[in-house]
Amino acid sequence: MIEVDHVGKRYGTFEAVRDVSFSVGGHEIVGLLGPNGAGKTTIMKILTCFHFPSAGSVSVNGFDIYGDPLSIKRSIGYLPENAPVYGDLTVLEYLDFISRVRYPGGGRTDPAVAKLRQERLEWSVAECGLGPMANRSISRLSKGYKQRTGLAQAILHDPAILILDEPTSGLDPNQIIEIRRLIKQLGREKTVILSTHILQEVEAVCERVLILNEGSIVAEGTTDEIGREMKGDDVYVLELKAGAAPDLESELGGIPGVTRVTQFERGGDGSRAAAHLSMKPGAENGEAIFDWAVGRGYKILSMNRERVSLEDIFTQLTTGEGRAHE
Repeated sequence: MIEVDHVGKRYGTFEAVRDVSFSVGGHEIVGLLGPNGAGKTTIMKILTCFHFPSAGSVSVNGFDIYGDPLSIKRSIGYLPENAPVYGDLTVLEYLDFISRVRYPGGGRTDPAVAKLRQERLEWSVAECGLGPMANRSISRLSKGYKQRTGLAQAILHDPAILILDEPTSGLDPNQIIEIRRLIKQLGREKTVILSTHILQEVEAVCERVLILNEGSIVAEGTTDEIGREMKGDDVYVLELKAGAAPDLESELGGIPGVTRVTQFERGGDGSRAAAHLSMKPGAENGEAIFDWAVGRGYKILSMNRERVSLEDIFTQLTTGEGRAHE
């Protein structure tokens, strides 16, 4: 659906994007995450043909950015960071204008097009919660409702691809929940690229994340995949109920794949024990620990896999420590 191959972008002597490559499939929601100046907006402007790259190639929905940018623009719904709305129009007037731009002729000569245009306009108003503000001048809207209006224009023509730059900027918590719900719903049928500074938003909405720093991709994958790569082993915290205080460091060390065991609790009455357990990454690790406990007659009171948070990943990859890792 989207193929970006060794793309670079210079503004004079400033290199905003450096040798960026990634691909995004159909029906996938991918987050672009990075600090200010990381290159997120520049990449979005390249994908939407507002800018052309200084190097590399881009294909969107099967169209080449140099050969057929107009077809790419028809395939995309784009919400820039600052919603492109006209303050002197009402919400309905603005969306009606956009629908006439998106549907050539506005349906004046084709009743089927006119019907489709009206249905899409009503759907986008309803989905973005704009009904109460439909006849209000955009200049009188709050920032949140202006953002909703911008999102409505992006989805109005039922594009195959949505590119959203900070889509929940300025929304209150309830509005954020609704817009995230809408994005996830749209992601079942469309490809969505979402830029945000809000880490929780990536975790709540995106299936995959691209972390950018200083114009380059420094990590790509799910949060778990990136975290596993950064920390190496899977780490579990295990708490047991046992008839006698076991020596977990020696007993757990016999499980295949275990690289380190640190026992940090041993109940005084010999009934409880707990340990940190490091294992080589593997899908069957939790099952192996369970089988070990059952085989020795121990009851597992709790077993939690430690997970590197997206905040930890982001901090490490976009600071001096992260650049050393890269």
